[in-house]
Parts: sequence; C-alpha cells; structure tokens
Amino acid sequence: MIPRLQPTPRSELDAIHSATLAILAETGVRFPSAAALTVLERAGAAVDTATMVVRLPAALVEKTVAMAPREVLLAGRDPAQDALLDGSRIFVTLDGTGAYTLDHRSGERRASTSRDLAEATLIADFLPEIGVMWNVVSAGDTSPAIEVLEELAIVLRNTGKHIQGEVQRPEEVPYIMEMLAAASDGGRWDPRRPIFSIVYCPVAPLQHEREMLEAAIALARERVPMSVYSMGLAGATAPVTLAGAVAQANAEILSSIVLLQLIEPGTPIIYVADTGILDMRAGIFAAAGPEAMLFGQLLAGLARLYDLPVMTAGFTADANDFSLMAGLDDGMSALSAWLTGPDLLVGLGMFDGAQMLSLPKIVLDAEVVRQLERLSGGVAVDPAHLMTDVVAAVGPGGHYLRQKATRGFLREGEHHQPELLLRESYETWRAQGRSEVERAVVKVEAILATHKAKPLPDGAEERLAQIIARAAGTLAAR
Repeated sequence: MIPRLQPTPRSELDAIHSATLAILAETGVRFPSAAALTVLERAGAAVDTATMVVRLPAALVEKTVAMAPREVLLAGRDPAQDALLDGSRIFVTLDGTGAYTLDHRSGERRASTSRDLAEATLIADFLPEIGVMWNVVSAGDTSPAIEVLEELAIVLRNTGKHIQGEVQRPEEVPYIMEMLAAASDGGRWDPRRPIFSIVYCPVAPLQHEREMLEAAIALARERVPMSVYSMGLAGATAPVTLAGAVAQANAEILSSIVLLQLIEPGTPIIYVADTGILDMRAGIFAAAGPEAMLFGQLLAGLARLYDLPVMTAGFTADANDFSLMAGLDDGMSALSAWLTGPDLLVGLGMFDGAQMLSLPKIVLDAEVVRQLERLSGGVAVDPAHLMTDVVAAVGPGGHYLRQKATRGFLREGEHHQPELLLRESYETWRAQGRSEVERAVVKVEAILATHKAKPLPDGAEERLAQIIARAAGTLAAR
C-alpha cells in the first residue's frame, strides 16, 4: 500500500482544459518578439502585429503540446547524480533566487551574497536527498551586468548535480553556453546530457517578457530543458477564484510550450504545478497555505493529462523564522505536494514566501524528505511482514525487543530513524538543551568544513574567468 492523494476528477481537468483553450483562442497571449510572432503566424496562429497579441487555435495547441517529450533527463556533471524524470521517483530541488538570507551566525536577515549561494549549493551537493540545484539566492554582491554568469560559475564550482538557473537576456546565452561547455568533461555542451536547464516564467496576466522570451528561444535551439512556471497572483494578476487562476496559469504555460516546440520540436519541457495568491490583508505573495496545495493538485493533474514531467512546490513557508507557523507551512505543503507524485519537488531552505534562505532549514527539510520517502515506501503486506510466526513465538505477554526479525526489519528501514528532528523524553530534551535548529547549525558547519564537490575539469576555472571577463566588457547592466 503506497499512499496517494485522490486525483482530481477527469471531468474537472477537462473543464479547465476547455477553459484554457478558449482563453488561448479568444483572448490570446501577448508575445512581444518579432521572431516569436513570425513563427506563430506561420504555424497558423492569428497574430495582431500592432498589439503583439496572438490567438492560438485549439488544434495548434494540442498538436504542439503533444510534441514535448514524456521523459526528461536532467544530467549532472557527475553522471551518478543524473535525475531522469520518467515518473518512477521524486527528485527534490532547492527553491530559486531569493533576495535575502537569514544568517544563522549573526541571526540577522540581510541581502543574499555570493557566499550564501556557494554555501547553500555545497550543502545541497552533500545531501543525498537533494537531486537538482536551482540557484537558491541571488548573488547581490556581484555586478548586475554579469550576475547571471557569476551565479552559474558559483554553482558549477560547488556541485556535480544538475543545475537549474534563470537566463534573463538573449545576449547572455552565448556566454552561458560557453561556460557550460567549459565545465563539461568533454569540453562541449551535449544536448543528450544537459547539465543545465532554465526556469522560464511567462508574465501574468497572459503575456511574455521580451528579453526572457528571446533568451528562451535561443536556449531552446540548444535543446536546453525548460521548466515553465506561471507566477500569477490570484486576486491581482490572475482571477481571484482558484479555478480561474489555474485556467489562466495553464494558458500561460501552454502558450510557452507551443512556441518552444515550434522553435525546436522535442524541446524538453517540465510543467510547473504552482502559482500563487495575493494575501489581501498583508498585500504580499502567499507561497504556503491551503490554496497553494489546491493549486498544486489541480496543476499537477493537468500536467499528467498532457503527459508531461511535472514540478510542484512544497517545503515553502510564509513564516519569517523557525516557528510553529513555519513547521505547519513547511510540513503541510511538502506532504500535499509529495502525495501528488511529481517528478520534481521544489522549495527547500526558504522562509518569507520563498524570498529568504536559511542554511539550517535546508538540512532540516532534507530530514523531512527522508520522512516522505519512508511514506512513499508504504506498507508491505506479505507473510514476512505480517510476522505471524514471530507473534506465535513471542506469545501473550512477551516482547519483541530481542527478536532477530525486529533487528532485521529496523536495519532495512521499516521505521524512519530521525537525525535532527529527534523524538526525546522531556527529561532528555531538558538535559541536552539543544533544539533541532541548533543541531542543524552544527551539521551545516560540519558539511561546509569537510565536503568537496566534484572538481571542474582541468583548465575550466581559467576558462570561466575569461568568459565572465569578456562578458563584463560587453553586457550592459540590467
């Protein structure tokens, strides 16, 4: 027995899909790029060149979405760390590009830096529970003109796992591809083993941002995998109802897929099953809460309807520090997302609506991943696990502590054994005087003191430095 959430009824998914097709065909989506408009018009879309709004026929949408591959390989520089998204397991990734860090050394919230990005990446490289790296924070101490390149170099140095990033401008793409080639063992970008993918975000409501769109077009031609993430806010940039917000988000995602498949048929696509709401009282984005869980379930159902790999969000806290609220946000969002059975689950390590990194939270979230993996193991119901022979041997009034089967099943993982989130008697807890956060801090510092990521190939550091220096002389500040 393996637990799962009850799937969204097919009738409801069909209703959302029909609404999505109506939005795409009748309202349309704005594509502010001459290259995109040309490709879409040639494919049979109705293009208004004055407004740059494109209306996509249902047949074109369904044809192009069907062109996206059903399996996506997110390769690592270390092949042992490959993440194959084929529906057989869940890979977990850090969240992306927070602006702040809750510094566990000083206790202060501050702007995130290159060091924060490097340390978070190295910790996640060490943790086997984390399979893919998203740039978890922005390196705010770098030059804005080359920030994307500097961040990529930092992550490449500190992990052998697959890297997810964001590319903001088309002129960055040649430098990105050079850097990926320099960091690859073969000295070249291999689209059959992509060590890098991007998160591409259409802009709610129903539009694309020109520079990011043209960067995605250039990367699609290199067959860089794309996670397509609609970040609407229900009640502000998306309809206030959850169904309406999902229909619009789905339209934004599908419009992206249509263009990318027309540019390069077979471009690897990951459908991101997440969007947000505007908290009307606080006036801020709400990343956790019941609406986020419902969004995840509905959008994951649509991804499965289209037979696409899916990434959903969990572990996210709207809380601003370790607290009861943080634990509730984190645990409930992680559990609900996990039970939808995604290929990727994003969100580890963040507070404040995914805006603020905490290194101790990364290792605590990894322990939650181990709990969820045990949950996925389900309950084995067979003669060995029913243990009727052992029950007979122990008999009424006995105990199982000395039974060989007890030791054997514990070694095999029948019971989850926590490392940081310990179950202790009150007396032990009081005597030790160390919280789970304090234990996590000790683990963080131990990892940073001892762990080394897979080295870059010989000469790669020099090549990366040369590429970034050349880019600094040509790229304008954003």
